[in-house]
Amino acid sequence: MNPSEAEPSRREDAGAYQAPLTARHFAPRYWGSWLMLGLAWVLQELPRPAVRGLSRGLARLIRRFAGRSRAVAERNLELCFPEMTAPERAQRLEAYYRYQAQTVLDYGLLWFGKPGQHAARIRIEGLEHYERLQATGAPVIILAPHSLALDYGGVRMSQMYDGVSFAKPMKNPVLEWINHRSRTRYSGDIFARDQGLRPAIRQLKRGRFFYYLPDEDLGADGAVFVDFFGVQKATLTALGRLARMSKAVVLPSFAWYDAAADQYVMRLWPPIEGYPTGDDELDARRMNEAVEQGVRQAPAQYLWSMRLFRTRPEGEPRLYPDRKG
Repeated sequence: MNPSEAEPSRREDAGAYQAPLTARHFAPRYWGSWLMLGLAWVLQELPRPAVRGLSRGLARLIRRFAGRSRAVAERNLELCFPEMTAPERAQRLEAYYRYQAQTVLDYGLLWFGKPGQHAARIRIEGLEHYERLQATGAPVIILAPHSLALDYGGVRMSQMYDGVSFAKPMKNPVLEWINHRSRTRYSGDIFARDQGLRPAIRQLKRGRFFYYLPDEDLGADGAVFVDFFGVQKATLTALGRLARMSKAVVLPSFAWYDAAADQYVMRLWPPIEGYPTGDDELDARRMNEAVEQGVRQAPAQYLWSMRLFRTRPEGEPRLYPDRKG
């Protein structure tokens, strides 16, 4: 399928979860959420210099009230970049909140943007890697780390090609509705994480790409401890099994905001060669290396507030402050 600015028809799968708009979405407790959506629409219509100016003030607010998540981000940067000085890590953290503010203010682009705006303001680099595989009929898994601009890359890819992903529904039903609407606006379907690997295998065999987010710490079950930026991390082994069962090729990717061009970018790299190997630890380590490659593309734009190293090998101390502290 050739890239197009027109909205392709969706192929909704019966197994995908839905987030329909219902009467409960309009309960008084969610009026603030609707107000936020209205603000996002207004921001989408404002001149870009104004929005970019607002991001600086919002970044200061986010950092000031980040609380525990700021402590987690600081700790992650300390663990992953021990070669950096404290002032250098502080600068990276400041940049992290600046980019976070920008991506938050730009969510109106995802929620309310027109197809032509998505095509103009979200670019894909390395698309030839995907197109070459698609031409051969090979199933494709796009390895998509949790960057701040993750949703921007997913929306643009689903605008051009037919794909699916997994997601955990949000607790706020209004935000879940608008996010789900955005993510499935074009060709995309979303499956719940607790449905397991079967839906992904089925969709891959149908020729749809799978946008896979692999890098959360979900506990020791189904994971092995391998290095991530030199720190032992509970890393899911599902990608290797999924690639093996579906005979899919894995394309690493990373999405970020390009401030100079005022565009969102998702880069695709060549496939991970010889993957999977069948060795869970080796496959998990190679996956982490691919994620590291993406993070180094825009190191201030990874989701550093995730508790990446929450689960520890037996006998090792916790790496984060106590949540009650």
